Amino acid sequence: MKNEVFNGQRFWTYFKYDLTQMWRNHVKAAILIGFSGLFLYIIGIAYNAVFNQIWAAPGFGSRVVVFLLACFALELFQTRTYGYLTDRRKGSAWLMIPASSFEKWLSMILMTLVVIPVAFVATYTIIDAILAAADPTYGQLLVGAAQTAIANVQESLVEANNEYSTTWSLGVMTAPALIGYACNFLYFLLCGISFKRNKILWAFIILFIFSIAFSTVMTMFGLQTHYDIEDFAEAEDFIRGIIGWSTTVTAVLAIGLAGGIYYRIKTLKH
Repeated sequence: MKNEVFNGQRFWTYFKYDLTQMWRNHVKAAILIGFSGLFLYIIGIAYNAVFNQIWAAPGFGSRVVVFLLACFALELFQTRTYGYLTDRRKGSAWLMIPASSFEKWLSMILMTLVVIPVAFVATYTIIDAILAAADPTYGQLLVGAAQTAIANVQESLVEANNEYSTTWSLGVMTAPALIGYACNFLYFLLCGISFKRNKILWAFIILFIFSIAFSTVMTMFGLQTHYDIEDFAEAEDFIRGIIGWSTTVTAVLAIGLAGGIYYRIKTLKH
């Protein structure tokens, strides 16, 4: 008798189906977001050719801005990846697929936190490398710039640690960033499968209300707390405490959002 909660073969079959459906349903959006660097390049080349009579690729700064905008668009896009579940016809058909709620939830989490981001970064990086190899005016690769920035930060941390006897490392900053990314993606995913219409609008309304409430609580806490920092060691402890506290809160939120997604799947009815 097969396990009703999780069966490896059944999950793998559903995951492949989920991956196929994701591509079929969102290929246009995937191209628009993943190829945004190429679109910028074409627009930049055309603009310089028409108005400046030169062949020149867009500047590095504009490329970074477009990449960051694409990352933000990818977050918002999570409201659409499984947004069809709120549709009566498509959602009902999804409920009839022979897989457990846990298997559907696990596939959804893997698709949201691993497959989609990795595919986006790989696509964007490959296109960036091809353009840099094909056009001498293109400039530095985004990956190369990121590696240089990381190396500079690491060198600065080493110098700061030697001078002030601190123990900072990139790992302390990387974990909060990854947890924050997971929290953002899961939040927009949950909004996508919870609201039938205006999914992004409701997501921002909830964020606005939450930010006001959080700021109010933090202000009240801040007015009643006094910190007396006398040296770098105490400052380091204080900053590490803030980072640790915020990371813990974000991790709890991410776990809560994942739990909310599972609850929504379990209780989804049409």
